[in-house]
Amino acid sequence: MRNWVSAVEKSSFLKWFLEQHQLKHKDVRMLLEHILKNHHILENLSFVETVPKKGRTFIISSMHSDKSGFVYYYNNRKSEDVSKALGDLMSNPADKTYVKLHFYGKQSNHRYLNLVESQTNTFVQHKQFKEYEKETNMIIEKALLDQEIEKIRTLIDDALDQNDKPLFNKLVERLQELKSMQEL
Repeated sequence: MRNWVSAVEKSSFLKWFLEQHQLKHKDVRMLLEHILKNHHILENLSFVETVPKKGRTFIISSMHSDKSGFVYYYNNRKSEDVSKALGDLMSNPADKTYVKLHFYGKQSNHRYLNLVESQTNTFVQHKQFKEYEKETNMIIEKALLDQEIEKIRTLIDDALDQNDKPLFNKLVERLQELKSMQEL
C-alpha cells in the first residue's frame, strides 16, 4: 500500500463509487459530492480500514453491505446524522478526514485497495520483524543442532564398526552435550 494518494485519484474513485453503488443513506451522496467539489478537503482525505483514534471519520456503506449505512466519528463522539457530519465538514474543511467504505467486492477492488492507507506503525513493524528474526534464528539453530547430532551418531556407528573405544567414548560424550543443549 502506498502512503500518498493524489486528490485526482481520490476524486476519480469517489465518482466511480457514486456511479456504481447505491448508498443506504441518500444524504451521504450530498456529503460525498461536497467532498468532490472541494479540492482542499480531498487533499486531507484518507481511505482507511480501521477507524483512527484522532480525526474525523466517515463510515459509508452501499446497499449491498451488511454494515450500518452511515456512521460519523469526531472527537470521540459517534453520530449517524449526515447533516451534522456535513456541517462539521463545512465549518472545519482543513481537518484531516478519514473515510471507510463498505461495498460488495471491496476486498478484490484494486482501485480501492490502492487508496487505503496502511495503519501499521513502523515501530510495530520493526518489533514484529525482530520477533520473526528471533524465531527464525531459533529454528535455524535447532536444525543445525539436529544435523550435528545425526553426524555424531553416524560417527559413533563408524567408531563401533572400527572397534575404536577412545573415539567412541569421546563421541558419546559430545552427543550427550548436544542432547543437553537440545533440551534447553
